[in-house]
Amino acid sequence: MEKKNAAVAALRLLYPSNSTIKRVLLVAPPDADEGLFDYKTAVRGRYWNFPPYGLGIIARLLIDDGLDVRIVNLNHEILKVSREGNGEDFDFQETWKSRLKLELELFFPDFIGVTCMFTQGHNITSQVCSFIKTSNPQIPLALGGVHITNCFAARNFLGHLLHDFSKLDIYFLYEAEYAVRNFIRTVNKKMAVDLFQIHFTKENLTYETRLLPTKEELDVIPAHDLMNTTELSRYGVIGSFYCLKAPETLFSTIISNRGCRGSCTFCSVRGFNGKGVRSRSVKSVVDELQYLQKEFNIGHVMWLDDDFLYDTKRAISLFNEMVYRNIQVTWDCTNGVIAASCQEEVIAAAVASGCIGLNIGVESGNEEILRSTHKPAKISDYINAASVLLRYPEINARIFLMIGFPGETIGMMHDTYKVACSMNLDWYNVTILQPLPNTPIFGMSLESSIDKQLDSGDVRYNSGAYGKQREQIQNSTTPLPNSGNIFEQWNFDYVPNRSELVIIWRWFNFHLNFKRLFFVENPIKLDQQHKYVKNICDVVAPEDPIPHYFQAYLQYRMQGHIDIKIIEKLEAVLSASEVGSRDFFKYNLSVTHLKTRCFPTA
Repeated sequence: MEKKNAAVAALRLLYPSNSTIKRVLLVAPPDADEGLFDYKTAVRGRYWNFPPYGLGIIARLLIDDGLDVRIVNLNHEILKVSREGNGEDFDFQETWKSRLKLELELFFPDFIGVTCMFTQGHNITSQVCSFIKTSNPQIPLALGGVHITNCFAARNFLGHLLHDFSKLDIYFLYEAEYAVRNFIRTVNKKMAVDLFQIHFTKENLTYETRLLPTKEELDVIPAHDLMNTTELSRYGVIGSFYCLKAPETLFSTIISNRGCRGSCTFCSVRGFNGKGVRSRSVKSVVDELQYLQKEFNIGHVMWLDDDFLYDTKRAISLFNEMVYRNIQVTWDCTNGVIAASCQEEVIAAAVASGCIGLNIGVESGNEEILRSTHKPAKISDYINAASVLLRYPEINARIFLMIGFPGETIGMMHDTYKVACSMNLDWYNVTILQPLPNTPIFGMSLESSIDKQLDSGDVRYNSGAYGKQREQIQNSTTPLPNSGNIFEQWNFDYVPNRSELVIIWRWFNFHLNFKRLFFVENPIKLDQQHKYVKNICDVVAPEDPIPHYFQAYLQYRMQGHIDIKIIEKLEAVLSASEVGSRDFFKYNLSVTHLKTRCFPTA
C-alpha cells in the first residue's frame, strides 16, 4: 500500500487533481538511427515497414473511452520520403523531425506515448524523445515496448537506458495497453486509482504489478485507420514471403495468440508476454481479417504470433472459419511455428485458408543443444513436420537455423547440417547467435564476455536489413576450405570463434540453399525459388554474385533461355565484389557455363 500511495503521488506531480487527458499522441520512431540507415537499401524497398500494431491497440481502447488519438509512424515517413524523393535532398533527421513537429503543433496532445521494439532502435528513440521534450517540456512523455522492458529486466542495461532517456516521465513495461488505459482513466477520475507496470523517472519508483489482458480483453481490433495500413507495403516490406505475391498486393499484420509454449534460452518472448499462450476468439480474428480485406483492400497478412499453431484444434477452427466467410486474404508465418504442431490436418486446413509460406524454428539439429536451450521439440518433430509439408508444395516452407551457441562444437553443427538436409525443405535462414537482453543466454554470454558494458549497437540482431551479419560477411577475409567441405577443416570437438562462424555461415548458406537449387524439379517449387532468388538479387543482396548466377540458372530451367541483362549484371557484380567473387569461383560456378549451355544457339 505504501508503494502504491507513492505511485499515486508521483502521478499527481505529472497531472494535478484538476488535470485531464483528452488528446493522446502515439509515436513509432524510425527502426534504426541515421548511422545504421542506408538510403540505397531504403530505395530498394528492403527495410521492414510493419504497422505499429501495439500502438493501434492502445489507440482503439482510448478512442472507445472517448479520447482523441493520433498515431505518427516515423519509420514509415522515412521510408516513404526515401522512395519518393530523388535522393539529392534527402535528410534523415529533417524528415522525421519535421513530420513530428507538425503533429505536435497541430494536435498539441495532453499525453505522448512512444514505443521501442528492437534494441537497434534505442539511439533513434532517445533522439525522438529528446526532440519531443525539448519542443514540449510541459507534456508528460511515456515510453514502452519490448526493448524497454528488456532493459529493465537486464540490469546491465538499465542504467544505460535511464541515462539516455533522462527526460522521460514514465515507462510502461510488458504488454501495456490496459496499463496505459487505466493510467489515463485514473488521471481523468474515470476509475479508482489502478496503476500497473509503471516506472516514474523523477521519483525512481517502479510499480511492477502486472496486468495481463484476459482472453476477452485480447479481442481488440486495432485502429487500422490511424496506421497507414494501405501504404505500408508500398514503401517497405512486411514479412519474408512478399516476393511470392503480385507487386501490387497490399500487406498488413495481425495477431491471434500472445506468448509461446516454449522457454528457449535465446528468446525474450516469455520475459515480455509471461508464461504460456493466450488467444483471441476466432470470431474476433476473422472479423479483423474481413475488416482489412473490405476496408483497406489488404491481400496478404503476416501473423505476428510467436506460437501461431499452439492450439491445433483452435487453429483448424480459425482456418475453417476463414474459408466459410470467404476471406480472400493469403497469409504467412514469418515469425515461425513450432514443428510439433505441423500435423497433416492442420497443414491441410492452413493451405485451404490461404497459407503461402511459413518458417519452422529448428535452430539446432543437435540433441544436446536443444536440451540446453529448452527448445520444445525433438529431432523427430522436425522430420515429421517436414514430411507433412513436402506433401503441400503450395507452402513455401523455410527453416530457422542458428550456429554459435555457447560451447557449440563443429560436430554439433554437423548434426544441424544433417538434419537440415534430411528435412529437404525450401530455404534455410541461417544466423549466428546474437544473445539479446532479457534472455537467459544473454546473462551467460555477458558473464563470459571480457567487455561487460555492451551497448545497444553490440546486441542488435544479426539478420535482417539492419543486422550485423551482412557486414561481417562483406568484411570477411578468411577463404573457404580448399577441400570444399567445411567439416574437414576442424576437429569435430573444436568450438569455432566468431570469425570462423562467419566462414561456416557462408558454407551453410551455399550448400543448404543455393547448391540444392540444381536439383529442384517440382514446377511449383521452381517458380517459388525463382521468385525468391530474384528478390535476393534485386532487394536483399544485390552485391552478391551467387544469387545472380542462380537467378540465371532458374530462368533457364523455367523458360529455356536467359535474359542477357542477368548475365551482364552477374559479370558486373563479380568484378565489384572481392569476397563474393572468391566464394563464387571456390564453388566452381562459371559465367561461361551459363553462356555456353543456357543460351539457345543461333
